Amino acid sequence: MLRDFFIALLTASTALSAAVPAATACTNPQKRPSWHDMKEADKKAYLAANVCLLKSPQKLNRLPGAKTRWDELVSLHQIHALQIHTTGQFLPYHRYYINILAFLLKECGYSGPLPYWDETRDAGKFSSSPVFDPVTGFGGTGKGSKNCVADGPFANLTVNIGPGFKSQPRCVNRRITNALSTQCGATYVASAISGPTYSQALDAIYSGPHLVGHMALAMMDGDSITSSGDPLFFLHHGFVDKMWWDWQKKDLNTRLKDISGLNAQDPAVGFSEFPGGMEVESAMWGKPTAEILAVTPDPTSGDGDKEITLGHVMSSLGIIPNATVADVMDIKGGYLCYEFV
Repeated sequence: MLRDFFIALLTASTALSAAVPAATACTNPQKRPSWHDMKEADKKAYLAANVCLLKSPQKLNRLPGAKTRWDELVSLHQIHALQIHTTGQFLPYHRYYINILAFLLKECGYSGPLPYWDETRDAGKFSSSPVFDPVTGFGGTGKGSKNCVADGPFANLTVNIGPGFKSQPRCVNRRITNALSTQCGATYVASAISGPTYSQALDAIYSGPHLVGHMALAMMDGDSITSSGDPLFFLHHGFVDKMWWDWQKKDLNTRLKDISGLNAQDPAVGFSEFPGGMEVESAMWGKPTAEILAVTPDPTSGDGDKEITLGHVMSSLGIIPNATVADVMDIKGGYLCYEFV
């Protein structure tokens, strides 16, 4: 009798599994194009949805200083800043962060392709890129003493998070320097993704095209803590994400599991691109406020120690569910489902 029960249970379980498709299957990955190749209608719809988020009221009621839905997104970067820069978290968290944007854009009616910027096409001449078109782009370099974007969809719009760990209203601003953008060219990218280990690729991408791209754009006063206040940030980090994926693809079986590094900054180092460690750098950024610290996740969550693992838990503080590093290692693994074109 007991044997018959287990046979019946196994049969029912097998039938149920066959009837329910795997939730993690990625059979139709969304295409992520470079801005150059995106359809004009999709460009306008994407930009309009970004503007919508910049104007929509905040929802979480827990992120310090946030007044708009966009502020909540920027606040996440501010809150996590000392965990996701100069750490092993940098690449996976920013991949997750772009996924948060994708979710928020749907709130504003956009479900089209999520673009990146193939900066190799415009290296050395960023300012002439179609990315900065005033009608089908992000507007150009900033004007005036505050470098406020003067044309395009983000002119005269306000972000309330930053600078540094403060929360003060600022215009969307940037300052383009063409000479610096040379180092976002194909030769530099190829070099950045040539190393055999995650640690080597991470350092080369972070300190190479990623950092130089930020310097060439100086988004939000060149502020590493809250540079995502400029919607252009996500095109740049889409490019960074593609670099990581292009590195992973070279040895996919091995590199889908290759993760290393700290899960929070070493206080003696801080941001690797600035000298002096956290205490010296705090003269630039300030320090996280008590309100920020109260909502800052434990950087060892899922790890149990200072080294990042595939089990590391990444948080959006309630915008989308938490995810692990393992969830985002494969852009076609099921949790994510996209490919670059």
